[in-house]
Amino acid sequence: MTPANSPRVGIDFGTSSSALAIADGDGHVRFAQLPTLGVLGPSWRTLLFFEPDEQPRGQPIQYTAGGEAIAAYLECMGEGRLMQSFKTHLTTESLGRTTIAQHTIGLDDMIALYLLRLRQRAEEHLRMPIGAVTIGRPVRFAGGRTASDDALAAERLLAAARVAGFHDARLELEPVAAAHHYERTLTRPELALVADFGAGTTDFCLMRMGPTGHGSARARDIVGTGGVGAAGDDLDAALIENLVCPALGKGSTYVEMGTERPIPGSYYYKLARWHHLPFLAGSRVRAELERLRRGARHPDRIAALMHIIDTNGAFHLHKAVERTKVELSRRPQANFDFSDGEIELHTSVSRRAFEGWIAPVTAAIAACLDDTLARSGVSADEVDCVFMTGGTAFVPAVRALFEARFGAAKLRSGDELMSIASGLALCAAA
Repeated sequence: MTPANSPRVGIDFGTSSSALAIADGDGHVRFAQLPTLGVLGPSWRTLLFFEPDEQPRGQPIQYTAGGEAIAAYLECMGEGRLMQSFKTHLTTESLGRTTIAQHTIGLDDMIALYLLRLRQRAEEHLRMPIGAVTIGRPVRFAGGRTASDDALAAERLLAAARVAGFHDARLELEPVAAAHHYERTLTRPELALVADFGAGTTDFCLMRMGPTGHGSARARDIVGTGGVGAAGDDLDAALIENLVCPALGKGSTYVEMGTERPIPGSYYYKLARWHHLPFLAGSRVRAELERLRRGARHPDRIAALMHIIDTNGAFHLHKAVERTKVELSRRPQANFDFSDGEIELHTSVSRRAFEGWIAPVTAAIAACLDDTLARSGVSADEVDCVFMTGGTAFVPAVRALFEARFGAAKLRSGDELMSIASGLALCAAA
């Protein structure tokens, strides 16, 4: 048990990565340094890894989290169960439970296990007990269609935090947290638009802010908010589906009972999206793919897909795609390289092609931005500055949307990957 007077921290619980930070009375923010492959850093991948063979009967479930989960996964050569993107499922009530040896766990359990281990590692580094937390949440949770969906997701997140040992857990909008971080740089009052580009959602917050801030009473300063489930993971998915999946059988055919049929696209949809990867595991999917492989026009491609699924190779595949995406933000052309000893995928892609593939995603972000401004009764000319945070802020096609509406001179950025956690720590300390 942690003492009731333990300090309040901020946690950016992200779809792909998370961070924990604490602010002192002077506004100085400190990040918990968390281990990944022998190196300490301020962010931790939002992952869990379970070894089914390492579950003593009658004992609590054994697992690793974050960077330690990556290390355990690599050590096991892809054996075991790697779980990720829990946040994306928070609006899904019908998601079932999964079996790990003699244990059965659901989504809420996974989030609690992750937050518990994050708290423990942060306590070790900061050398203090942690019992109170302000956790970031998107304006609209991924997959949420109604206010009740968002309310369900928020309560599930809070409940998991309490199970993880946070006796006092609160939520704050992620773009509001980013506004707290950005506000420290101001020398005059501004009407600012904060654009928070996460892995699962893109969120906007129009807020009046200034160099002195307003403590914790910020509701009156918020002019409008908006959010959409179109974000960084969708950009990765577009690359995988268009760049990788054709080499794994997408768009090809198979023959069954004398009839030629297309290979179902559902396997590739799931492969391209972190939060759907667990649905490719299991004997039923393997039996289906083996049947397709026997009748496929290109059986080697289906075999390659099966190999990636069987070896949990999608983790490395997504990392390779992420590197290509980052390179395309810097250069008009990039190479994609993936090799695991049995599969060799090497090709190049142009930024122009990539921007064509992600056009539906950028259009959804643009529509949400315009809707947020319209509902707030604010024109682009009235916005003094735009603070862009999150990795997708580096993508030229996304940045161009904001330059077209506000002008390049109004765009601000900085600490794109850590500003949410920093702002949450400041919110927690207010």
